[in-house]
Amino acid sequence: MNSENFTVFLSMRNIVRKVRIDFDYYNESISAETEERTLETDAELKREIAKFYEKSGTKSEKTIQRIIIPKRLMNAAVFGISEEGSTRSAKRLAWSKLLNVKQAYSASDAFSTIDLTDIDYIIIAGGYDNSINNRLNSMIVSLGKNPQLLEIKPDIIFAGSRLSLETARKELAKPGIRFSAQPNVLENNRYTAADEELLQQNSISTLQQMTLWDEIEDVKINDIAYTEALRKISDVFCMKRSETVLSALFTDDYSLLSHAERGAGTTLFRNYAVPQEAGTLTTEVFESVFNDLLIEKQTVFDENFQQKNVLAIDDSVENILFEPDRIIGVALTGKIDFETFLRFVSIPGVTHGTIYFLFDDLGVILAGMTMFMQGKGGNNSFLRGFFNTADIKNGWIFIPYGRFRKGAPAIFIEKLENDRKEDIVLRWGEYRVFEINPDSVVEIHTAKGVYMTKNDPESNKKTIGTKKSRKTLIFDLREEMHKWKR
Repeated sequence: MNSENFTVFLSMRNIVRKVRIDFDYYNESISAETEERTLETDAELKREIAKFYEKSGTKSEKTIQRIIIPKRLMNAAVFGISEEGSTRSAKRLAWSKLLNVKQAYSASDAFSTIDLTDIDYIIIAGGYDNSINNRLNSMIVSLGKNPQLLEIKPDIIFAGSRLSLETARKELAKPGIRFSAQPNVLENNRYTAADEELLQQNSISTLQQMTLWDEIEDVKINDIAYTEALRKISDVFCMKRSETVLSALFTDDYSLLSHAERGAGTTLFRNYAVPQEAGTLTTEVFESVFNDLLIEKQTVFDENFQQKNVLAIDDSVENILFEPDRIIGVALTGKIDFETFLRFVSIPGVTHGTIYFLFDDLGVILAGMTMFMQGKGGNNSFLRGFFNTADIKNGWIFIPYGRFRKGAPAIFIEKLENDRKEDIVLRWGEYRVFEINPDSVVEIHTAKGVYMTKNDPESNKKTIGTKKSRKTLIFDLREEMHKWKR
């Protein structure tokens, strides 16, 4: 078989979008067709999916894959003993599950009277595993007396001292409330693939909020939550050990980021939810997100007392750098175009290096993840197909290392395109975008003292062959990109 095709539905607000993907094994390329309907009721949605199924010509498929992107994020209230210690760790845990941290409290608050309206999750952290923490126990008892617990029935995740776990179960695991525990986040705040089950718990709750059905005639609808699909993007595109990948999903009402770092036998994930409308996002928002997402300054706290910062482990000032191998952006909103996406991920003084990017404004990459989630996308040729499709804008961002000297040569380019050779010199201070046609070759060399990769004196040249796809090359040599931020 030289090709494969499948259809995935994206459910967004009152819109259902059909994404039909055709994969060419021989050329390792993907093409896609999309069609969407605006609907007012769940009954209309059911009828439209049935129509799509009837027209798709794939009646042999007895399962329809659907990814659900709800209008709003799930909201979390986080609780800890100290603002800088366990409360901050509880926030990180909520972000890792792509939750919106709507409220945050420390032990000085009266938990029995706080307002839990619109809260879907409660996350509790605090204390150390080898010592009893009476403040944590008092906090749990106070929260258990809140009358809204039984009214709202939020999911509760306890990630505090294991010595307080039984108290938490007794006071909070009430009828109708799903209570779960995980290792103490204050002592271990690294989230790996082992957290998949906890992430899926969030996904299940998301689906339970929607009116679903099991079958259209004899066809089963397999619903997949947006959290799972986004995380899978980061996972599959982080292909080698020591690589890092950032995936971003933009909707009209919120944005989600998932950062993956491949280690020896495991993958570290850092996620972040931005509960802000797409039209109001700014580069300042993303600079703040990158700081929270990627920088983890460790501090020692004594949470048995009222003291806050007791001892900073490392007071040295470090440069904050964002150097992923790949960035994948999926925009399900017309408010985020390619240029806007570039501004968000190219933060002055923070983003550096040579970064491969993919920008998808149709949802093709998101839909394609269903293949990997079914265990059918293990073939690397299918993954490479995303790099060779006209439906996805892709190429490289070059933000090199070196001393900024305005007007001095920084990059030398030899471009062989349509049997015509062109030599180009780029200088410090310039910002240039090149659209390279298929079947072209580009040779990139750096000037003396300029490098494409950090701490690699041999990263002074790169050859790019476009094969059958079009590539976009972005060279950012502006002065503001090369001012280190501390």
